[in-house]
Amino acid sequence: MTDDPKTLRLQGALTIKTAPEIRAHLLAAFAEAKSAGRPVEIDIAEDCECDLTLPQLLLSAQATATRNGIDLRIRAPRQAQFLTTLERAGLSAAIDGGSLTITNGDQR
Repeated sequence: MTDDPKTLRLQGALTIKTAPEIRAHLLAAFAEAKSAGRPVEIDIAEDCECDLTLPQLLLSAQATATRNGIDLRIRAPRQAQFLTTLERAGLSAAIDGGSLTITNGDQR
């Protein structure tokens, strides 16, 4: 197993309208990572436009990754709209509790 992650950059509109496309990209990244024995890193752009669909999709992705033995990492800058969306939805506790691993994108 290599530590070099398969990186999936999410940017632009990350909403219910784009969820099927994002899901397809996630599943493709998981398939590639699993066959290569690599982790998957989701890099969320600071200027993305997101709604509650993105956190829900990422919680589902975490469950899928766990079932498939894939290490999933999520990066989001401190000022990203994604983190604000988590807080407003009351989901920051789920993140702090370890359901998703959020790495501050500023610490690369």
